[in-house]
Amino acid sequence: MHADVVRVVSSCDTCIAHKHQNHATLGEMGRPKSCARPFQVLSIDLVGPLPVSRKQNTFLLVVTCIFSKYCLLFPIRRATAEIVTKILEENIFLIHGIPETVIMDNGKQFVSATLKHMLSKYNVPHLHYTPKYTPHVNTVERYNKTIMTAVSTFITNDQRVWDTFIPKIQFTVNNSVNEVTGYTPSFLVHGRELITCGSHYINKEPEDVDNIIFQPRDEYAENLGTLSTVFNKEQLALLEAHNRNSKSYNLRKRNMEFNVGDVIWRKTFYQREKDKYFNKKLAPKYIKCKIVAKKSPLVYELSDMNGKVLGAWHIKDFKLVNYKE
Repeated sequence: MHADVVRVVSSCDTCIAHKHQNHATLGEMGRPKSCARPFQVLSIDLVGPLPVSRKQNTFLLVVTCIFSKYCLLFPIRRATAEIVTKILEENIFLIHGIPETVIMDNGKQFVSATLKHMLSKYNVPHLHYTPKYTPHVNTVERYNKTIMTAVSTFITNDQRVWDTFIPKIQFTVNNSVNEVTGYTPSFLVHGRELITCGSHYINKEPEDVDNIIFQPRDEYAENLGTLSTVFNKEQLALLEAHNRNSKSYNLRKRNMEFNVGDVIWRKTFYQREKDKYFNKKLAPKYIKCKIVAKKSPLVYELSDMNGKVLGAWHIKDFKLVNYKE
């Protein structure tokens, strides 16, 4: 009798859909991205919608350099593919150079034909799309927490002023020593520390603007040549940080791979409760899906059992069936 009950319950779709998982989260941390210089690998994300500001902005576009941790913040009114593409081209690519890899989630702005056309125009070799709800995968999503915490500390009673503090927050983040790299992002990008206060010049004689004496540029260029040593040190620091984080992250994770055609159960996500007679706590926690493509050992393209494509999802949102610890 007991064996029959176990067999029926373990194969009951209703039971599987509503029960919490009782096994370790699937998927260990992936391999680190190869990166040897600033703005070689970019991570991009949108924060919002936020309260409509007095300047009518509702979203914040965050672009982070994986190597230097340098971040650029752009308040925008609408999160459209055209606006995102224009900012990336004019404020990132044409100022800091063309990246080798761009990491984004699979939001509609990032998978649009408009953005893909621009990236193709500049021959960006690698596009890496991370599924939503995977903040440990996308570096910029972790930075979002820091940035939004800083924004909230500036706001008092009027949240409509959130975008007025963005330039100061960006300057502060980029000129603070990063715990992982040991350098400020500004130093790694510009080759020098930015002057953060005019008192730096107080003890210097005022310059004659009609007779400015320039320091030898060869000496300055020679100092910049030492950045190659700094960059090598930076690569080792990033690798050590990744190994340290992997050890901690993988501690309670279970490594597993699936094949095309496998049937799995994926966690459900409800954006908002539109109906007052609906509560997500009473809704199914998992949905039955089929794997239609394997993007990587950690990311799979899914469809529902009727063949409707559900997009790419991270293995951490999968539930094992008939798994016993």
